[in-house]
Amino acid sequence: MPTLLSASGATPDPAFPPEGMNLLPALTERAAPSPRKLFWRYKGNTQAAMRDGDFKYLKIRDNTFLFNVADDLMERANLKERRKDIYDRLVAEWNAWNASMLPVGADVYTNGFTGGQLADHYGVQ
Repeated sequence: MPTLLSASGATPDPAFPPEGMNLLPALTERAAPSPRKLFWRYKGNTQAAMRDGDFKYLKIRDNTFLFNVADDLMERANLKERRKDIYDRLVAEWNAWNASMLPVGADVYTNGFTGGQLADHYGVQ
């Protein structure tokens, strides 16, 4: 949203500040990318995640992980015990972000796929 507003010459309403950042300089002026944190959540399997630099916090149901996605592209080495300082910081930041979002209640619907549906979709029998 901030990028679209900037491209159109508009500014956001101060009463409703948008999430995100203006990426127009990186797109039009070849400016260096700015470091940023990404947060997301998904009701299916109570998933939560955060990305900060090379590190990614991930929660699926009761399982939690910390990955260095630059060194571990397949996300196989869980670093949450070896890098407890980073893990604890990302969890705390995700919890603070989540507290500022609308709650994910029973009225939020998530549709999953069965193995048969996925096999049919991809043509695998």
